[in-house]
Amino acid sequence: MIDFSSTFQKMKDSTHMIHAIVSPLASNDLANVLLSLNQAPILAEYYREVYEVTQNAHALLINMGTINEDKLMGMKEALISAKANDIPIILDPVGASATKVRLETSLYYLKKYPIKVLKGNYSEIYSIYHKKLSTSGVDAKNVAKEEMIEICQDLSTRYNTIVVASGKEDIISDGKETLLLKNGNPLLPKVTGTGCILGGIIAATYSFEENLNAIALAISILNIGAELATKDKGMATFKISLLDQISLIDSKTIEEKIIYEKL
Repeated sequence: MIDFSSTFQKMKDSTHMIHAIVSPLASNDLANVLLSLNQAPILAEYYREVYEVTQNAHALLINMGTINEDKLMGMKEALISAKANDIPIILDPVGASATKVRLETSLYYLKKYPIKVLKGNYSEIYSIYHKKLSTSGVDAKNVAKEEMIEICQDLSTRYNTIVVASGKEDIISDGKETLLLKNGNPLLPKVTGTGCILGGIIAATYSFEENLNAIALAISILNIGAELATKDKGMATFKISLLDQISLIDSKTIEEKIIYEKL
C-alpha cells in the first residue's frame, strides 16, 4: 500500500505557491481547492509579470484550456522563467487532440522546456504520442487501456517526463514504473473544470515530492473525494459536495479506499 501520510503532512505544515495559468472556466474552483489544501494559488497570466511570479513559485501549471495570443505570450514567459529558475512545470494540453495549434504548441513546449509532468485525457496523450489529431473536441475518445499504458511508458521515456493519462482508469508512468488507479465517479466528466482542478492538485503535491506517489495522491484526492460526494440531488449538489470532500479528505481515508495496480 502506498503511504501518503508524509506528503499530506508536508502540505498541512507548509504552504507552497502554485502559479497556474488556466481556463477562466475553472480558475475559481481550482483556486478554492488549492486553498482548502493549505496551498497558495496565483493565477497571473499577464506577460509582463509572469516571469517574476513564476520565479517565486514552487510549481507552474500550464493549462491550454483557453488560449489567445496574449495568453500564449504569458505562458511562454512563465515557461522561460520556470526553466531558468528550476521550477517544476506541469503541462495540461487541453484540446491537443482537437486542433493543430494546440497540438503543435504542446509538442513545442515538450521539446523546448523541461516538463516534469504531462497530464491529459486518453485522447490528448494519444494525439501527442502520434503527433496527429484524434477528436473534434476536448472530451476523450475511446482508446484501449493496454494501448494507453504502452503509450504513457514510451512517451515518458521520449520526453523524460512523468505522463498522466486520465480516463475511466488513470495511468501514471515515469517509463520505469507505472501505476493504474481505479477510483472515480462517472459524474466527474460532467462537471466542467475537474480536469483543470486535477492539474492544480498535481502541481501542489508534486511541488512537495517529485515522484509517482505524489501524483497518485493528487488523483486520489479528486477521485475518492468524488466517490464520497453526495450525488442523489443533482449536479450542483454533487459539485459542491465534491469541493467539500476534497477539503475534508485525509491520508487515512485515501489509504483505506484507494484501488490501484502497480504494473
